[in-house]
Amino acid sequence: MDQHIHFVTLATPDLDAARAFYCGGLGWEALLDVPGEIIFFQTAPGTVLGLFDAEKFREDIGRPG
Repeated sequence: MDQHIHFVTLATPDLDAARAFYCGGLGWEALLDVPGEIIFFQTAPGTVLGLFDAEKFREDIGRPG
């Protein structure tokens, strides 16, 4: 079976610092950017990296901080 990963989601405690690293440091362009919540990057054709604010992520999955 040919397996691929197309979507990776990571929670980060500092979304602004992550944005600065990926956009400013690596020069990546955001596919979608919702300040304070999430930022998506297309890392390759058909592959997306999503970075969630850790606190918002915990709320979304129903786990307290």
